[in-house]
This record gives sequence, structure tokens and C-alpha cells, in this order.
Amino acid sequence: MIRGFGKDKRIDPALAVMEWLKRKKEETNGVIYPNLFIYNSLLGAIKQSEQFGELDRVTDYMAGDGVVPNVVTYNTLMAIYLEQGRPIEALNVLEEIQRVGLVPSVVSYSTALLAYRRMEDGIGALRFFTDFREKYLRGEIGKDDDEDWEKEFVKLENFTVRICYQVMRRWLVKQENLSQKVMKLLSDMDRAGLQPGRAEYERLIWACTREDHYIVAKELYTRIRERHLEISLSVCNHLIWLMGKAKRWWAALEIYEDLLDKGPKPNNMSYELIMSHFNILLTAARRKGIWRWGVRLIDKMEDKGLKPGSREWNAVLVACSKASEASTAIQIFKRMIEKGEKPTIISYGALLSALEKGKLYDEALKVWDHMIKVGVEPNLYAYTILASILTGQGKFKMVDAVIKEMSSLGIDPTVVTYNAIISGCARNGMGSAAYEWFHRMKVQNVPPNEVTYEMLIEALARDGKPRLAYELYLRAHNEGLNLSTKAYDAVVRSSQAYGATVDMSVLGPRPPKKQKLQASEKSILSSERKPAL
Repeated sequence: MIRGFGKDKRIDPALAVMEWLKRKKEETNGVIYPNLFIYNSLLGAIKQSEQFGELDRVTDYMAGDGVVPNVVTYNTLMAIYLEQGRPIEALNVLEEIQRVGLVPSVVSYSTALLAYRRMEDGIGALRFFTDFREKYLRGEIGKDDDEDWEKEFVKLENFTVRICYQVMRRWLVKQENLSQKVMKLLSDMDRAGLQPGRAEYERLIWACTREDHYIVAKELYTRIRERHLEISLSVCNHLIWLMGKAKRWWAALEIYEDLLDKGPKPNNMSYELIMSHFNILLTAARRKGIWRWGVRLIDKMEDKGLKPGSREWNAVLVACSKASEASTAIQIFKRMIEKGEKPTIISYGALLSALEKGKLYDEALKVWDHMIKVGVEPNLYAYTILASILTGQGKFKMVDAVIKEMSSLGIDPTVVTYNAIISGCARNGMGSAAYEWFHRMKVQNVPPNEVTYEMLIEALARDGKPRLAYELYLRAHNEGLNLSTKAYDAVVRSSQAYGATVDMSVLGPRPPKKQKLQASEKSILSSERKPAL
């Protein structure tokens, strides 16, 4: 009856039965009374009904009646403490069992393990089990014949593995970084000879979602590959994604290579993920002009069966352009066409820029003609490069024609366009022409910027026009522009060399040098060890 009331979560009638039995004890002179089994049933009812406020009342009655607890009583108390969120007290009950001379049962040990689970102390649970195992192997535990200890030992071992897995999963979903604790518990489990199965390892990998989880995820992946014949493709894809998120690009590539070599066969998701990682690397190479890495990445992609698209080829072309690597840009452009990829305006623009920087003007004009012939419409960037190429050749009538053609197509020349022309004049010692184009941009209401003034001042300084360079420096300063140290030094050197009578104090103090990129801003490619490509 008491157990039935407990299952129905009705503690009051269960207590009423006990009170009735206590009265019967007096009426029958002790023939009918609440014995140990009654009290154990009542404690069980308290646990099931979660009416923990009645616990002290029942234990007081029990002590008053002189009823001595047995191991079932203590096991029930341990379970009640766990339900109350008091795992330390539950473990203290286990110690009390041994202190009073009782033998803990399998339930006692499993409840203790569960207490460690509630405390999220996987290391403590593992230590508890290894101590239990040593005593069991020495024959100190498992002497009673009431339980099949050989079978129960295996269950406790599996339960310990399960608890360690659950604790590690909880650690991984917390806000704080507990990766090192996970790694330690995995190592401790190895030493204890306990290993989760493939399913547990994979579920732990799914719990790895933050950048700082990559160490744990990589370790779990290695364990699966070494200890199991198969691995889920979706897990591998998740790992590729996570390694990319943690900027461990080469680790992601190694996983993709394993898919190719060991299986399972990569799918579209695998392909898209690894392509996105390559694009991040190529974007970094493009942004910083690391053309060698760009070429090697393209080679690596093709080696692994990945087909670079126009985006990937263009990234390498732009990197070559920024590095003024004209010959490599030509090779990449030809490879792009040979692989069946149609060049875009970005492709042509990058190639034109590389050729212009290498002063391969005739080759650049041939590329321009080919671009127009195949129907690729030039944009502002392409026209700007063409103007720079023609400036380098001193063909200013053609430069003027390019500007007019741009305007007729609704493509307004910008300050970048005029800067390209002025820079071309400056590089080729044509200071007067640079000054003329400076006036033309002002007429077209295109305001000059710092680059405009700096390039023009350097051109005029080299061309023997120190006073004009001086006046332009002052004009830029009055317009609120901050010119570089190089422009300031050009004015000073030119004035001294040509004996110009100018008041240098009006220029103000020498501007500080512009800081270069800090070490922390260096290439993303150096964020981790790079294997030989």
C-alpha cells in the first residue's frame, strides 16, 4: 500500500498507514508495528513523491522505534539526496554504510557514480571506479552470493564510461573553455583501460562547436580512425567545418584527404566546405600579394581532385598583380583557359595590372584587344589600368581618348583613375605632364587626395621644380590632408639640390612614418604550421 501511494505521489496516505501501524503497536502490545521494510517502503515513497520535507520526520520515527537501517535504507537515502541536489551528502552515506559494518550493494556503487555525474566530476567518477575495481580484483568486494558480481562489475564499468562521456559532453557545451579537462579525462580513461565507443566519440565531436574545441575534436577524430573501421561522413564534414572556424586550414585538408584515401567518400557538403577553406586561404594570398602560396594552393586543389573556379583563379591573378609578378600571371591566365574556365573582367583586370607593373605595355595592349574581341566589357578598373599603360608609353592623346570613351559609356573617371595617370607620369619622369593632368582632374571636379599630391610632389621634385612641389605641399596641408614623410623629404631634397629660396619652416614638422602592419596582422597563412605543399 505504501509503495502504491508513493507511485501515485500521495505521501499523506502513505504516512497515515505508518501512523496507523504505530497506534497498532500500542494496541497489540507490539504484535503489529512498523518494521524495517515499512520504513524502507516509506522512504521510497518520499523519493517517488518528491516530498522531501517528510524525510527528517520518518528518520526520527525510525530511530525512535529502534529500527536499525540496512543497506536498502542507505541506498534510498543516497537516492533522495541526489534528487535534492545534494551529491556530497549522498557520497557521505556510502562512507557511513562501510563505517557501520554493512556491505555496499551494486546499487550503492552505481548511486555513488551517479553522484559524481551530478557534480559533473568525470575525473572523480573514474577515480572512484578504479578504486572499486582494485578492491574487487583483490576479492574485498563481491563476496556475498546475493548478486552476480561478475555480471554487475561489467555493468558498473560500462556505467562509468557512460558517466565520463556525459560529463565530457556537459563540459563541451559550457561557456567556459574546458577543453584541457576533456583531454585530461580522455587520457585518464586510457590509463584506466576504459574507452568510449565510436558512437560516444562521434557525439562528443558534435558537441565541439567553438574554435577552442579544435584540439579535442582532432584528438577524438584520431581515436576513431585508429580504433574503429568506420566513421560517419557527417562527423567528418563537421570536423572540416570546425577546423576552418578555428583557422586550422591544413587540419581540415588532412581530414578531406583521409576521406579520399580511407573513406567514406566525400559528398557535396565535403566539397563545398573544403572549397570554402581554400577560398579563405586564397583570399588572404590575394589580399597580401602572396602569389607563391596562391599558385601552390591552386596546385594542391587540383592534386586533390578539386576544380578551381573563376573565383579561385582570379584570387591568384590578383595576388600576382599585387606582387608585380607578370610572368606568373600570364601562366596562371593560360592555365585558367586550358582548364576550361572562362576569364572574367576581374581576370583580365588583374592580368593587365600585372603587365602594366612589369612595364610590358605591348603585351598588355594585346590582352586588352583580346578582351574586347571576346566580348568582355571593361569596367572602371580596367579602363584605369589602360590609362596607366598608355601613360607609361607617353601616349597622352590615347589616354585622353580613353577618358572620353569612359565618359561616353557613363563610367566617370575617379580620383583613382587620375592618380594612375599621375603616378605613371611620375614613374617615367614626366613631371610637367603629371601637373597638367592634376589641373584636368580639378577642372572635372574630381578632388585630389593624399596619393594625388604625394605622387605629383615627387614627380615635380625629381623634375627640378622644387618651388611648385613646395606650393603643392602647402596646398595639401591647407586642405587638411596628411602627406607622407616621403613627400616632405622630396620637397626638402629638391629645394636643397636646386637652391630654391623657400621658407622650410612653413612646412611644419616632418610627419611621422606610417606604421607598417604589426606581427599579429601578418598573413593568415602563418596561423599554424604549414606542411609542404
